Amino acid sequence: MRQLKKNIWIVITIYLFYGLQFSTAQSQPLGLFLTWQQDPTTTMTIDWHVESEETRESVFRYRISGENSAWTLDTASQYPFPFSERTIQRIEVTGLNAGTEYEFKLGDYQRIYKFRTMPENNFRPIRFVDGGDVSTGERFRTMNKIAMKYDPDFIIWGGDLAYANAKKDNLKAWYKWFDGIKEDLITEDGRVVPIVLTIGNHDVTNHHYPYAESTMKEKGMWYDFIKQVKSNQFPESTTEWRNENAPFYYGLFAFPGHPGYGVLDFGSYLSLICLDSSHSNLVSGKQTDWLENVLQQRAGKMAHIIPFYHKQAYPSKRVHPGGVRSQFWSVQIFKNWVPLFEKYGVKVALEHDDHTFKRTYPLLKDRIAPSGIVYIGDGAWGVDPETPKTPDEVWYLEKTASMNHVVVVTLQGPFQHFLMINNEGKAIDEYPEVPR
Repeated sequence: MRQLKKNIWIVITIYLFYGLQFSTAQSQPLGLFLTWQQDPTTTMTIDWHVESEETRESVFRYRISGENSAWTLDTASQYPFPFSERTIQRIEVTGLNAGTEYEFKLGDYQRIYKFRTMPENNFRPIRFVDGGDVSTGERFRTMNKIAMKYDPDFIIWGGDLAYANAKKDNLKAWYKWFDGIKEDLITEDGRVVPIVLTIGNHDVTNHHYPYAESTMKEKGMWYDFIKQVKSNQFPESTTEWRNENAPFYYGLFAFPGHPGYGVLDFGSYLSLICLDSSHSNLVSGKQTDWLENVLQQRAGKMAHIIPFYHKQAYPSKRVHPGGVRSQFWSVQIFKNWVPLFEKYGVKVALEHDDHTFKRTYPLLKDRIAPSGIVYIGDGAWGVDPETPKTPDEVWYLEKTASMNHVVVVTLQGPFQHFLMINNEGKAIDEYPEVPR
């Protein structure tokens, strides 16, 4: 009898354990990622990931939160998750109300999630969090949680996402990256925070288009490459090249998509310009021509124009004492993009890549000037921090630090504020400084 009771408890325990796992699996998808492809005041793009062999509904249901009205139904499209047995279900919902919270359900999963569209204007504070060099480990998870304390409308990640280097063998890094998003970047009441991305060197094979500097030197093409780029004679990348050399970046995300750079206009108050700092496109040529056109169309019309990208015009680590840049890519950004930022009224640019924190002085025509542009960031969301140059060593650096950080950006009316928070949740810098 005693043995019978023991066996019964074993069966019950096994049932509860696997039943709970099954229930959890049925309540939510393997991955969930929200972003935008068009105006964030009236649209939302939703991706959810499922096992390819599973028969899953592609129906997307949504309605305004709190109204308890009938669900509006739509159908997602399917895309392959590169090198994986998973499938991406994707839908772009348009015609939404600005500044409104919606609830939604994914296929036959049980959980109800929420998203909110951006407001039509920025009379209320608009808040987003920027960072780069994201990775997948404990530092990544810590900074995710710190970012969420500020209830951001959305997040920007400026490249070097899962550190998979576009390799099939690193597929599990992407699974882990999406797990971190699903577990950390959804509020307790189910609001999923949208994420806007750009590409970094660890999101492509060999770091740059067409190759890393070291590879081009091995091939004996480095100096010819520089000469041809400077004379606008080096061929532009192609869709085929980008798909082959950045399969995850172009396969997993709806924005920016090809050719690898794009702009999101939030009503008439914010333009986010996503740029490719040489990883799957040249900095110069078509991308710079596109950038000038985008800036020209928005200057004087948008309250805020904020470009973000991976490599820097004003690096904090990859720079020699005195301010001489150590990488060709930084020189290219400085010569091609910075004059356009200055011409069309950019106030702040968000840079990444060096695994440090930096804020420059306001800079205009490569000099410190009160009316100049401030360059903030340098990318240390989830990686081990590196050691930057100090302001005593490099003339354009006003503040640097070796620590993980996020940049909390607040926009209201014509005003901008940037608050830098470290991995202990403490403010380490702000721009402009607010009198205490």
